[in-house]
Amino acid sequence: MDKIVIVDDDADIRRIAELRLRLAGFNVLTAEDGEVGLKLIQAEKPKAVLLDLMMPKMHGFAVCQAIRSDPSLQGTFIIVASAKTYTADIKKAKELGADLYVNKPYDLEVLVKTIQTALASTSAAIAVKFWGTRGSIPTPGRTTLRYGGNTCCVEVRCGKTVILLDCGTGAREAGLALAGEFKGKTLHAHVFVSHTHWDHIQGFPFFVPAYVPGNHLRLYSVRGADKSLSKIFTGQMDSSYFPVDLGDMMAQLDFVELEGPIELGSAKIAHFYVNHPGLAVGFRIESEGKTLVYITDHEPYCRLSGDNDHNRKLDSAVDEFARGADLYIREAQYTEEEYAVKRGWGHSTWKDALDSARAAQAKRLVLFHHDPMHDDDFLDGIVASCRTYMREQGMTFECSAGADYRKVSI
Repeated sequence: MDKIVIVDDDADIRRIAELRLRLAGFNVLTAEDGEVGLKLIQAEKPKAVLLDLMMPKMHGFAVCQAIRSDPSLQGTFIIVASAKTYTADIKKAKELGADLYVNKPYDLEVLVKTIQTALASTSAAIAVKFWGTRGSIPTPGRTTLRYGGNTCCVEVRCGKTVILLDCGTGAREAGLALAGEFKGKTLHAHVFVSHTHWDHIQGFPFFVPAYVPGNHLRLYSVRGADKSLSKIFTGQMDSSYFPVDLGDMMAQLDFVELEGPIELGSAKIAHFYVNHPGLAVGFRIESEGKTLVYITDHEPYCRLSGDNDHNRKLDSAVDEFARGADLYIREAQYTEEEYAVKRGWGHSTWKDALDSARAAQAKRLVLFHHDPMHDDDFLDGIVASCRTYMREQGMTFECSAGADYRKVSI
């Protein structure tokens, strides 16, 4: 039963709205002022909030802003309801994160249908869009049109929570799309960086939402061996390399160095160290009973250092991290022949990805971090080889190669 909080200082409106929403099957909680309402919202984490503006103790604008500033409430659908019909108030409410502005007195039947439609539209547990699937360096050109040439960037939506996995050159187009979608509204986005090698962060200086005042971006990764996360991102925009300074970005930027799981709305994100030169992690996102696992730039331990009990244990730990994934996005940069001469470069083969997906009992595998030397036809051949190998080994999960602009929902 979806939970809704009504915050309104008018007792009659609260009571009537509560009765109708309960009749529609919602679990409804109420508060009589903004301060109490915000505490209730923070404690109960409802799917939707029906929020008045002019309330005692805390104005509705402030409540709306506080909700959007709380990472654990990112997926909350906010309806601002007010007798004020001024364009300026409607615009301000949406800038502060309101999804909808309705005028009082509102039609209860319309309100119920609106909330039902809004919550149904966010019911897909995890929606994914690939903006960049290449590794190492961008590969634009006529031979990479179908799979794309941008480096790593994957957009993930868990309800209304916006997450990006890595910020390679694909982040430029992701940012343009987000800027268009959130034009006139505040964007709260969360960027999880697997590691700070160039192909995973080189799109960030071109990420348009970072230049929009009022937007709020949080960047997450593990602390570097000798530099903080913020220093790494500041350094790549040093005037020796780029004409715009990080300080010129007008959005609020927060750098979060991961120490444990993070909760964002309905999503829980965990990280896991993988085997790659320097510090690198994979991510596991769980939301509404579905799981996405993202592991890129990883070389199996037994491959690199020999088949022994210790390395088998380390490889099994990676598979365990991906256990039961509904969608497993896994690095598969090399063929077996290529790996023979590139052992120790920190990457996997497509067979490694398939074997890991089988060990993890994943339901769907997407091959990722395509080598810059692999054009569309070559990747078609890898997919065909994967399917042959899967038939021979009795593997039954789905397998495909990641492609720029491809969408997947789980």
